[in-house]
Amino acid sequence: MSSDETAVSPAPATPEPESPAVPEPVTAELAATTVIEEDLTPRRVRRPLDLARFVLALVITAGIVLVAYFATDTAAGLDSDIVSGASLLPSWVVVILNVIGGIGTLGLPIAVAVAMVIRRRMRQLFDALVALFIGIAVLMAVAIAVSYFDVPALLIALAGSTNPDSAVTAPILGGLIAFVTVGRTMGRRPWNVLTILVIGSLVIVNLLGGGITFAGVGISVTIGWAVGLATRYIAGTPTTRPSGLAVAEALDRGGLPVTVLQARESTARGRRYLATSRAGGQFLVTVLDRDLEGAGLANAIWKSLRLRDDSTTGAFNMRRTLDHSALLAYAAQAAGAPLPRLLLAEEVGPDSVLLAHEHIDGTRFSELAEVSDEDLAGAWRALRTLHENQITHRSLSAEHLIRADDGTVWLIGGDTGSIAAGDVAQRIDTAELLATLALLTDVDRAVASGRLILGAEGLSRALPALQPVALSGPTRRLVRKNKATVVRLRDALAEIRPGAHDEQINFERFRPRTLVMIVVGTIAGYVLISQLAEVNLVDLVQNAKWWWMAAAVVLAIVTYFGAAWSLSGFVPERLKLHRTIMAQVAGDFATLVSPPTLGAIAINVRFLQKAGLHPALAAASVGVSQVMAFVFHILLLLGFGIAAGTQTTLPFDLPPVAVAIVVGILIVLLALLAVPAVRRLITKRVGPLLKEVGPRLVTVAQRPLKLLEGIGGILLLNLAYIGVLYACVEAFDGSLNIAVVGVVYLAGATIGQAAPTPGGLGAVEAALAAGLTAAGLDGSLAISAVLLYRLITFWIPTIPGYWAFNWLTKKGAL
Repeated sequence: MSSDETAVSPAPATPEPESPAVPEPVTAELAATTVIEEDLTPRRVRRPLDLARFVLALVITAGIVLVAYFATDTAAGLDSDIVSGASLLPSWVVVILNVIGGIGTLGLPIAVAVAMVIRRRMRQLFDALVALFIGIAVLMAVAIAVSYFDVPALLIALAGSTNPDSAVTAPILGGLIAFVTVGRTMGRRPWNVLTILVIGSLVIVNLLGGGITFAGVGISVTIGWAVGLATRYIAGTPTTRPSGLAVAEALDRGGLPVTVLQARESTARGRRYLATSRAGGQFLVTVLDRDLEGAGLANAIWKSLRLRDDSTTGAFNMRRTLDHSALLAYAAQAAGAPLPRLLLAEEVGPDSVLLAHEHIDGTRFSELAEVSDEDLAGAWRALRTLHENQITHRSLSAEHLIRADDGTVWLIGGDTGSIAAGDVAQRIDTAELLATLALLTDVDRAVASGRLILGAEGLSRALPALQPVALSGPTRRLVRKNKATVVRLRDALAEIRPGAHDEQINFERFRPRTLVMIVVGTIAGYVLISQLAEVNLVDLVQNAKWWWMAAAVVLAIVTYFGAAWSLSGFVPERLKLHRTIMAQVAGDFATLVSPPTLGAIAINVRFLQKAGLHPALAAASVGVSQVMAFVFHILLLLGFGIAAGTQTTLPFDLPPVAVAIVVGILIVLLALLAVPAVRRLITKRVGPLLKEVGPRLVTVAQRPLKLLEGIGGILLLNLAYIGVLYACVEAFDGSLNIAVVGVVYLAGATIGQAAPTPGGLGAVEAALAAGLTAAGLDGSLAISAVLLYRLITFWIPTIPGYWAFNWLTKKGAL
């Protein structure tokens, strides 16, 4: 707290508001008001909308470049049409445009600078000049870079010719746009008219000159705009927020005169004050500021794209937020819900509004030493009242539950809720309150209190909504740290109403992991298409020796027996061999839409569960199988590496770059292991797995035949895959030692397992082709062999894999 004073804090020496400061009348009543600001009103603010517009400018720039680059003929036709149309202009019009553009280039910045000096905006003038020079420098750098790299298509797109000395951008135009963006000339008359006239004249003059294309002018405009927005965001803009005294005056106008107005906190949407009325009562004042509009825009866009049902508020808009909050408050008041009553909604000025709510004296649930059963019942009764009137809260965290001094329970922070709420939104509310109360107390007490108030049917409706993605931010973070609590809640609700698990709500359109897989898969597909473009698949099959292809197919079939035994060998319970083999075939279909390891693991765990194993035992069995497979994979890699190293007649020189990359990766890994936080993270992630795998491995080890079956399956699986790759190499008259082929396969498989693409797409092909080439095989033969290998082991098996997946599903085995 900076100071306690009977008026607003002293005004800064240099006035910064957007419009000339108007002295605020101070009445006798306001003179008796104590305003404690606590520096909640900074002189300069970074506006979220500036950042959003900066990103938009970059996207538009990239779009212009891509369209001009890939649609060269269209862009050239557009330039031709513009030039042809401009040539029809009368000569006197062209002369006037040249004069306006020439004079305005210097005249507009000078005039704006003089106006800023008169208005005592020296800081804004300095920022505008910085943006001007940065904009010119950036556009000149772009022009130099395009000329230096000498990309003909890009030169034609931006300059209209392949001459590197051609004008690619218009630096003066871009710099001027950056200047007026920071100077905010478009928001005031008559500067907006002058700005449009000068910039429009410069654009037309540049196009008429014929030395630059429409795309070149376009990126000059957007880059200049982006530079101006970036400068404005980094340096900040003068705040237009009203002072605390102006807030007190607005309260007085609305019939709520105050004696003390004390700043409490800054929020993402404004400020919050605690006010004391003349009668001695207290109430909360929330001030919404326009210069924070756009806050949360990126998160709102992401949630709207990701979630199917998102009824919470989006990016901050002052007026929309005011209307929404007031409507919710009045609806809750009419319903008799225990939410703070709205006392006043008032405009403070053109750039701020306020909401005054009654203040509840009490303690938040998050600060209580112990939450009693009466507190739990009060929270559930408050929720029931809201839902009976189709009102939702949508942020029922422990911070928003208050036990008042008289023992009643109140809900606060409900401005993110909605009225006329649907069934899904109410389920989410119930699920969040249940999770919050379970985290504050325990699962049994939370479920029992909810069942007492809502009934078994009403409480069990929360089960499909018990998903972290549906909860508010604070609750979601706590739930992810206490995953066991959510599992216990789901089990408890399932016991209350059997069959509740069958009801599912899919909140997500897609998961972030899916988006990453799509992006990486697209890149991998592009790489694969590039490879396929170099090879004729018809000739590939025709030129291959059929007996080696047949051998490769037979060995590929053998891999399914190895995979089945590598799983059943680590499961003490008896499994049907043919169904286990079918599950491995179905795994090939799963890897088509997921990374190779994840797809197979998911299929095997599900298969074991359907075979009668407890979920924990099924996961442990698959975990043992994966750990043993990894161990023997490394041992085989070492063994084949030693065998390959003893072959003196066969070149196997790795490229120096590859060696350097591998060594660099090892150094980075060792450096990360030296960091205690990384070691703790690894222990946290790997520890639970080892605790599950250890007992299961001990159980299997007591049955030597089972252990032999599992290890034999792992060895057969790897050796069969090595045989498939060796047969594919021999099918094209390649000559490599099988030990070297083994090293290439094992190394390539390791890379493929780590790749996040479906089936290791792209990564496996690149790794195997590079390995075979490094081993001395001709590059074209290496690509042909790898493509044949992937055709036999990845692409073709997806067809029977789809059939096996459906068959096992119909039989209840998946």
